[in-house]
Amino acid sequence: MLLIPRLGAQSTSSNSPLANSIATPRPFDPGTNTTNPSALAVQAQNPYLGSVPLRPLVPGVLPLTLSEIVSLGLRSNLGLIDTEQAHAVSRAARIRALSALLPQLSANLTEVYSNISLNTIGAQKLGLPNFIGQFNWQSADISYRQRLDLSSLHELRAAHDEEKVSEASLADARNIVVLASTSAYLEVLSSQSRVKAAEAELASAQALESLLKDRVSRQVSPEIDAIRATVARESAEQRLALVQVRLEKDKLGLTRIIGLPVEQEFVLTSDVGFTRTPQENLDDLLREASASRQDLKAAAARVEQAKQEVKAQTAKRLPELAVAGNGGETGVTFGHAYGTYHVEGELSVPIFTGRRIQADVQTAEAALRRSQAEYEDLQQRTSYDVRSALLDLRAADKSVEVADTNLLLAADGLRQAKDRFEAGVSNSLELIEAQQALVSAQDNKIESVYAHNLAKLTLIRSTGTAERDYATYLGVR
Repeated sequence: MLLIPRLGAQSTSSNSPLANSIATPRPFDPGTNTTNPSALAVQAQNPYLGSVPLRPLVPGVLPLTLSEIVSLGLRSNLGLIDTEQAHAVSRAARIRALSALLPQLSANLTEVYSNISLNTIGAQKLGLPNFIGQFNWQSADISYRQRLDLSSLHELRAAHDEEKVSEASLADARNIVVLASTSAYLEVLSSQSRVKAAEAELASAQALESLLKDRVSRQVSPEIDAIRATVARESAEQRLALVQVRLEKDKLGLTRIIGLPVEQEFVLTSDVGFTRTPQENLDDLLREASASRQDLKAAAARVEQAKQEVKAQTAKRLPELAVAGNGGETGVTFGHAYGTYHVEGELSVPIFTGRRIQADVQTAEAALRRSQAEYEDLQQRTSYDVRSALLDLRAADKSVEVADTNLLLAADGLRQAKDRFEAGVSNSLELIEAQQALVSAQDNKIESVYAHNLAKLTLIRSTGTAERDYATYLGVR
């Protein structure tokens, strides 16, 4: 599996009204994991957090669905672009390996003007002329050369397996981009929900403050009630400002992943809420992962490539045959030319190479053992990923159920606190605390739904089917 950013968690103070909120994973955040604000520092750590903008700035607000977000990511994400270019390099390497086995043909046209100095052989002492005068000749021929050896054949097969590795890596990169795009989309949606909840909280705090100030002015309530209400209202304003900033930063993070200009204003039109997870059997998920995990296919192809490399290095101990020849016409002019040809064969047998071949074989064998170990480890890690993601999803299901119950209880508690306050049985402190408990429960519900959707994405990522199944698991039509 290609590397993705480590899951982080938001911590809350024990004195905060949100202290009971569950930790929210933030798997794709272009603003973290760096002390350098430059884009290059982020890209150097994870190219999937960067992108190449391919579309111009659109005036106004751009509506975007989840499928459009994923489509933009699959076209613009830097990690995928890097992988595509790596795949192009592997294709070029296979062609280069193939060319070593194919005949090499070239056409040659030669025009020669020359003289020969005889002084180099003592012409003056022999009484010969110093020079043989200027003369010319022309030649046109076609040259042919081909090398035949088993080492090049195995290198070609190794290059073919390397191309399979890059193909699987490219497919795996597409799954990572889908996970990154959808996770960032869900993050923006959850921030939008927090903004709406904070706006509702502020409206309630303002209404309560107005009520208590009126009661204080009429000397029905003590002044401390108005002070408490003002503190609650200012806290609500502060929370609204913070979640609005968080929303804008999440939107900026999304634009960096999918390749939108950072100045682009947009609105998300696919509302992804809570949907029940399709009933999945562990054995079925493990079989799906074995068949669909592209990183697993890449690891298997890498083992085959290493085997061919061992055979290629071993075959260097065998004789090598080379055939060459050319044919054409040569003469003073092409009008007075004579047919010429030349054919040669060369058999090269390595006798002593200073143990170079032995060293190359040992290096290839070490690479093979490493590839086999990595493949076996990845098989176990695949099973671990699926089991771990399934456990997380089941825990997320339970978290949403608890969050729903807590939200209902908090709403009922606020209603009872209002009734008690209006009846004069309690003071404003109980009412403000009930409001804060409702805010905490609402935030907990938002975080739980987001974590549940993220757990579903993690599950289909672990099975290698993120690109195929993301819409189904998120309940998006």
